Amino acid sequence: MAAPRKSAQQLAAREKARAKAQELTARHEKLIDLAAEFFEQQEQADQVRADAQAKADAIIAKAEEDAAAATRSAAGTVAAMVAAGEPKSAVASRLGVSGAELKKLLDLDAAEQSEATPADAAAAQDEETPSTAQAA
Repeated sequence: MAAPRKSAQQLAAREKARAKAQELTARHEKLIDLAAEFFEQQEQADQVRADAQAKADAIIAKAEEDAAAATRSAAGTVAAMVAAGEPKSAVASRLGVSGAELKKLLDLDAAEQSEATPADAAAAQDEETPSTAQAA
């Protein structure tokens, strides 16, 4: 058998190199596609977190508003108790709050009353009258 020619050997080597390069290129393309998928998933996860944080912030803001409204109502109740003739120290003792906390609640109620319009103040007094009767 005759030895293969040098040009045939070169041609075979080139074909082998091309096949290997195609394998590497295909693997590289697959890795690029997987990396792109990874980044899309990471962006989706970040978006989910951002949406959840926005919803949480909205819930907390609503809760703060509701808590402030409840505190204002509590301040009105404290003011009604004092207005019923009960000494402040007795009201504080009955409610389990300090004198400073009682003063803050009374100040809050006074601020609410000063901000209220005359029609709102009349409506608030009408609402406080039944609660005053219940507290006694």
